[in-house]
Amino acid sequence: MAQITHPVLGEMKDEALLDLALNKNQGAWRELVRRYHGKVSATVYRIYGSKPEAEDIVQEIFIELAKSAKNFRRDASFSTFLYRISVNTAYRYIKRHKDPSIISQPIEFFANLASGQEKEKEESPAAALMATESHEQVHEALGKISAEKRMALVMFEIEGLTLKEIAELLKVPLQTVWSRVYNGRKDMARLLTKAYGTAS
Repeated sequence: MAQITHPVLGEMKDEALLDLALNKNQGAWRELVRRYHGKVSATVYRIYGSKPEAEDIVQEIFIELAKSAKNFRRDASFSTFLYRISVNTAYRYIKRHKDPSIISQPIEFFANLASGQEKEKEESPAAALMATESHEQVHEALGKISAEKRMALVMFEIEGLTLKEIAELLKVPLQTVWSRVYNGRKDMARLLTKAYGTAS
């Protein structure tokens, strides 16, 4: 059954809805969840794939939103505020579970990686190697890199964020983000090259 949107709440801006929600207006909370559930779910599913725990993570994100809403300082849009919560919640999940299968399409993901800070026009040897590896080898290698590097790669390669945007969301220096992406690529290339050599 399709969700029914309140005619007034459905026309309000995010920030106005949040003000009502903070005043314990349950209808405003429901409208915010309805409005952003699809976007949050899409972000989670791109990272984790269609797995049973994915919806649990989505619910955890909205619970965290309810806890953190009072800290929204209006220096950015509400959607940016919610995305930051989504990323941080997912980041904590990765660190807790260390699941090497969290990327829904690992081969396609790492096949797009190239050496250095910028993506090269021609596929690098490391990226070509990654594209030929099996899901099992990619999953195993992914599970061996740190959660920090893994999350930076996901945000940069899958979510399409710039290094500056990632730095702002994670509240870390730009150089730190660059280092995580760069070294994450190197780690994956090294691990997959080693796996390839062992399998040969």
